[in-house]
Amino acid sequence: MKKIMPITDLQRQAGQVVTEINASGEAVTITQRGRPAAVLLSASRYHQIEEDLERLDELELLEMVARSREAIAGGKTLSHRQVKARLEKRQKQKAAKPTPKRRAR
Repeated sequence: MKKIMPITDLQRQAGQVVTEINASGEAVTITQRGRPAAVLLSASRYHQIEEDLERLDELELLEMVARSREAIAGGKTLSHRQVKARLEKRQKQKAAKPTPKRRAR
């Protein structure tokens, strides 16, 4: 069960709260004016979360590289020249579109 604590209780019992968080490993949601304002967790848990996020970033990058390699192998890529031509065409189309006039009220 998640622990929720008003910020005023945290101010009065900060040392005790930190000791409990370190012992239990559980996070505490701090509320301010009845709404969640912050989450307090142990330093070890915070570092674990950071490591997990770094690993997820690595896995996402590896997945992107794998998809790119599959696209290259399948011929589903564009050359630099093709991309440049498409961008130039799009720019010309934007420049050719008349801008709508605003009506006076």
